Amino acid sequence: TFNTSGGTLKFAGEENQTFGGGTSTLTFNKIIIDKTSGNVTLNQPITIDSLLQLTSGIIYTDTIITLKATATTTGASNQSFVNGMVKKIGNTAFVFPVGDDGHHYPLEISAPSNSTDAFSVIYKNEFHNESDSSDTTLSYISTCQYWDLKRVTGTSNVKVRLYWDSLGCGVFDTVGLAVASWNGTKWVD
Repeated sequence: TFNTSGGTLKFAGEENQTFGGGTSTLTFNKIIIDKTSGNVTLNQPITIDSLLQLTSGIIYTDTIITLKATATTTGASNQSFVNGMVKKIGNTAFVFPVGDDGHHYPLEISAPSNSTDAFSVIYKNEFHNESDSSDTTLSYISTCQYWDLKRVTGTSNVKVRLYWDSLGCGVFDTVGLAVASWNGTKWVD
């Protein structure tokens, strides 16, 4: 059992690595990604009790990585992030270490009200596939990238901060830039 007595699962080496394959969630105390080259593919839902340390190597997953209330992340960068869904439980501010296509584009939330509240995030470097219908205060909706932030559990409202660079969709000037959310029928400022 990896989550007793402070056990750590560390991915290292030069080759691509694949882990898991079942449908049940595996729980670990700490996971460290520190590869000289290659990446990690997680094929099973993972829960982390304490730490996700991202040093070098990208995690690819089509399932979900859940971080419990006391869990933190360190080291996310263009060299190491999660290309897939990350869920965070708890009432502390958190920066989701997500990205896609070799670029780390995190999303930060302020502290939720309750320790049992949970939010999930995935970043996609692609068209959002929703309508372009929007508030009159919005003049253009990005067609090349988006973050999908969902409140999974609880009722807390959080403030959101998005991160990007000039490589992502050519955002060079933030004057007039707004963050919008999809309400099911239109984009809302």
